Amino acid sequence: MSGGPAVTERSLRWKVLVYVGALVTAPCAPRHLGPGPPVEPVLRVETGRHAAYIESIGADAAGRFLATASRDKTLRVWDLATGGLLRTIRPPIARGGREGELYAAAISPDGEVIATGGATGYEWDRDESIYLFARSTGRLLRRISGLPDIVKGLAFSADGRRLAATTGMQGVRLYRVADGKELGRDPYGWDSYGVDFDKSGRLATTAYDGCVRLYDPDLKLIAKVETRGENPFGIRFSPDGRLVAVGFYDATGIEVRSADDLADRYLPDVSGLDNGDLAVVAWSADGRTLYAGGLFQRNDLNPILRWADAGKGARTELTTGASDLIGSLQPLPRGRIAFGAGDASWGVLTASGERERLIGPATADLREMGAEFRVDATGDAVKFSYRRGAEPATFQVKQRALLAGPADDRMSSPRHEAPGLVIKDWDFGTAPSLNGTRLKLRPYEQSRSLAISPDGRFFVLGTVHELYCMDPSGRERWTIFAPGATWAVNVSGDARIAVAAFGDGTVRWFRAADGRELLALFLHADRKRWVAWTPAGYYDTSPGGEDLIGWHFNRGRDAAADFFPASRLRDRFYRPDVVAGILDTLDEAKAVKPGA
Repeated sequence: MSGGPAVTERSLRWKVLVYVGALVTAPCAPRHLGPGPPVEPVLRVETGRHAAYIESIGADAAGRFLATASRDKTLRVWDLATGGLLRTIRPPIARGGREGELYAAAISPDGEVIATGGATGYEWDRDESIYLFARSTGRLLRRISGLPDIVKGLAFSADGRRLAATTGMQGVRLYRVADGKELGRDPYGWDSYGVDFDKSGRLATTAYDGCVRLYDPDLKLIAKVETRGENPFGIRFSPDGRLVAVGFYDATGIEVRSADDLADRYLPDVSGLDNGDLAVVAWSADGRTLYAGGLFQRNDLNPILRWADAGKGARTELTTGASDLIGSLQPLPRGRIAFGAGDASWGVLTASGERERLIGPATADLREMGAEFRVDATGDAVKFSYRRGAEPATFQVKQRALLAGPADDRMSSPRHEAPGLVIKDWDFGTAPSLNGTRLKLRPYEQSRSLAISPDGRFFVLGTVHELYCMDPSGRERWTIFAPGATWAVNVSGDARIAVAAFGDGTVRWFRAADGRELLALFLHADRKRWVAWTPAGYYDTSPGGEDLIGWHFNRGRDAAADFFPASRLRDRFYRPDVVAGILDTLDEAKAVKPGA
């Protein structure tokens, strides 16, 4: 399918300039209101690697290609032989919000088609879509629409002719790949993540009703059984089709069941595993080894667990190098195993358990800064850490300076206490409270960071998905969708600016009065390159940092998006003066001088 001609250099410049003119003068960021994906360009970080949680990975049967789907709204295709990036595929997205986040990926056994989905299409269609892309070109081959909820899992049948999808609260659906026709469905009102085919075409799924289900090739239910855990998550058939392994979001237990009727067979040894969970499972290609991973940690790293004798034998822990949950596992030829992780990394382990490859993010790891996320009186200088609470540095906006080392003593840590404000359970909590009353957050939110303004007139609370500003009574003043988990927040000494550090490796400045974003700063993991930009795209950069951002252009519902690096419009948008002035004016239009 085609969504129209690709964006040309001339149309690129015209569309960006028209859009920027509207954005700079508008009282708030434009919202998409028309049919189809928005036509306005969206400025995005681009490093050649993922900048957010890799939700799902998939590989072809021959183990040549790996597809990785991420919350950063990109699908990336990698050469498993070299680890090189072959292609970045960009589905349509909206400006801000979850639209375009990808939670599932699968490659057809022959390696020719990649399926992906997630929060994909609801903003304009009021339902979700699955996208089928050509692996070799990135062209969108087909869009399967009409799904009633977010896509959580995808799997191709062994012959590549059928595709199964699990969803949030709406069960499983089966489609014919050739034309996208729905072949069957089984709705159940619980989140469903795990889905897998065996070689004969049978299908197995998990759901948060505590049950696993087994279907015949026509999606007729063969068996439904209740598991020991409340939230079964991952599920995989053994290569010979005789067993099914199940992992759990809420526990470190693994269940191995019969693939004939889902009856209990045995429980792999999980003794001594006292934290996290083992949500995802996989078998080696020969079926002799069982693997699992998840939130389980050892020494602040997330290993993969391996059991010999198909899960009945001895357990060993394999070092991955990942510093966040193992979110997906994929068996490869020669006994190897690939993984995707919550820290935006992916890697491959050999059959002997050695690390063959680790492709980590190119972003600063802004977690665990705590009191060391400091800001000066005006918000001009911000102190952060490049590596999970270590390797400190300070960025000064007006001076265009990135300085390694400890912060200036005049910079202040986030304030967590103030007279009349007792805020509890905000540090990795699901029910933060103010003066004994639970704060009203969005459903399923988890708080991560807090800062009370120096004058005590408001506080900002960062969560996994949002940044909230509330008054002393707990009433919401404003909220914005976070581009990643809000790891740290602070307020300038003059209380005019809120500053936040996010999971996508950016630090962002917001006008405290209304939450309007003023400035964003991306910090490359090499500790040298950086780029700072305003909402309209005026930017300043270190040498070599210019193309760490670029413009995403949707091309309709039925085509992959275009992307152009910022350097293509350098003569118009390279404006260090605008970046330097925006924290004084707190208004982009005023910072853009006449004649811009």
